[in-house]
Amino acid sequence: MISFRYHLITLAAVFVALGVGILLGGTAGHPWFSEGAQEILAKMEAKYDRALKSNHDLKQQINRLLQEVEQRNQEVVHMMAMRYGNDLAGKKVYVWQDTDKEAKEITRLMHSVGINVVAYERGGTWEDGLLLVVAGQPPPWLEQRTGTGKWLLVEQVPDSLAKQWALLEKVQQTMTEMRVAREKS
Repeated sequence: MISFRYHLITLAAVFVALGVGILLGGTAGHPWFSEGAQEILAKMEAKYDRALKSNHDLKQQINRLLQEVEQRNQEVVHMMAMRYGNDLAGKKVYVWQDTDKEAKEITRLMHSVGINVVAYERGGTWEDGLLLVVAGQPPPWLEQRTGTGKWLLVEQVPDSLAKQWALLEKVQQTMTEMRVAREKS
């Protein structure tokens, strides 16, 4: 039989070996682990610095491009004013908007080419100008009206310069038709 003293000595030897292993692993392995961690940390910091620089460069490029876009937009607005200003300056356009539509952009666009914009009240007359109806569909009161006044339906507020240009083209064509019709009568 194995004595109790043998078990106690074996158990003490296991704990001493475990303690020595922890002590040696903590002191001898620590510099190697620390150097590896420092190397990884340095690489991560370098990547972070490159990402920050790249981010800063991209922000500068975006700002420059936004300035160029704004400049081009101003040039297009100026071209629209030159193109339609002679024909449309001083003309009168009435604007009626549905409750869920917003016509501020259309008003700004019309003012940019010299058109006088008047808010249309239901029941009024627009015989001396063109009525722009800013709505998803023509209102029933407009379809029932019998008059000589022309109107255009604007289903969506033009959100791009190309759509604004197209709207001005329609307005010019309709006003030209109205002028020709008046001259014939």
